[in-house]
Amino acid sequence: MGSGKATDEEGTTPGFGQSVINVGNESKVRVWGDCDSERAWLLRDRLDHMAATGQRSITLDVSELQFADFTAVAILVGALARIRQLGAQVAVSPPSGGAYQVLKRAELTAARAVRIR
Repeated sequence: MGSGKATDEEGTTPGFGQSVINVGNESKVRVWGDCDSERAWLLRDRLDHMAATGQRSITLDVSELQFADFTAVAILVGALARIRQLGAQVAVSPPSGGAYQVLKRAELTAARAVRIR
């Protein structure tokens, strides 16, 4: 995760994206680019929907996430905790890099909170 955030002329964060690969009850959500609070709400909604509709194994791939502001991190921490309460297993991948380190400090990478693959 970088140290700054860039916006385009419309005030949106360029280069942010997310994609989902579903195989049975397993899903991998890949995020890339810069994630501000507005984008984090979209990602949270997707993660919540996946857990509410029966996905029981969700991997959040943050290997290409370049930046997330404090509010975005807080939104994602809350989303991962809610998913866990719904009975889904959540993993953060890869177990290195800036995004992983932030989640680790929030204790979401502990075995009781998030299963790491």
